[in-house]
Amino acid sequence: MPRARKVAEHHPEPEPVCGAGEPKVKGVTLSAQQLSTLLHEMRNPLTALSTLAKLLQKRLPPEDRNHWIGLSIEQECKHLQELLAEFERWDGIPAPLQLQPLSLADLLREWIPIYQALAETQGHHFQAVLPPSLPPVQADPRALRQVLDNLIDNACKYTPPPGEIRLRVELGEDPSTASQREVFVAVCDNGPGIHPENLERIFDPFFRADLSKPGQGLGLAISRDLATRMGGDLQVESSPQGSCFRLRLLTG
Repeated sequence: MPRARKVAEHHPEPEPVCGAGEPKVKGVTLSAQQLSTLLHEMRNPLTALSTLAKLLQKRLPPEDRNHWIGLSIEQECKHLQELLAEFERWDGIPAPLQLQPLSLADLLREWIPIYQALAETQGHHFQAVLPPSLPPVQADPRALRQVLDNLIDNACKYTPPPGEIRLRVELGEDPSTASQREVFVAVCDNGPGIHPENLERIFDPFFRADLSKPGQGLGLAISRDLATRMGGDLQVESSPQGSCFRLRLLTG
C-alpha cells in the first residue's frame, strides 16, 4: 500500500435521504420502480454471460487446462446474481450472516485461480501457500469471499507492478480457550507499505490514504465488520517492505 506523506481527508458518510428512504446513485435518488427496472436490466446480461460460460465449458472439456475459466465465469455470475437478489430485498438492515462449518481448503482452491488471474492481469506474481490439512472454519461463504476479494484487490491496486501478492493460511491457538483453534488467512504484498500515521485509520469508513486510487474507502471497513460478525477479526502489519492483512477465523 502507498506511503502517504500526509493524512488524507476523512470523507464523512453521506447523510441518508430524508423522508423517501430511497437509494441514491451519484447524488440521484432512485424510485423503487426505477431501481427494480435497473436490477432487472442487470440480470439479463448476467444470464447471457452465465449461458456463455456453460457453453465455454462444453467447448473446453475438464481435461483442458483452460476449463477452469468457463467454470469461474459461471461461478462469478452466480455470485453477482446473489448480490442482486440481496439488493432487491435491502431495507437498510444488514442481512444476518449464515455461519456454518466450511472447508476453507476447498473454497480457496476454487477461488485461487481467480485471484491469480486478477494479479497477473495487473502485472503481479501471485502465490498461495496452504497447509496440507485444514480444519473446517465457522464462516459465512459470501462474507468470507467478500473479505478476501477486498484484500486481494487492495494488494493488487496499491502495489506497483511487478509486485508479489501472497495468500498464506496458518493454524493457531486461541489463548482464551483450551480447545478452540484459529485459522489465519494472510494476504501480503511487497508494496511501499502504509504510513504509520494512517495505520490507525485504515479501517475507518470512507478513509483513503491515496486519493488518486479508485474507490470509496469502504472495502477495509466492510471487511473488518464482516470478520467481526463471523467471530474473528482483521488486523494489519506494515513496513516499507510491504503490508500484510491477517484474517482470523475460528474453527468449526
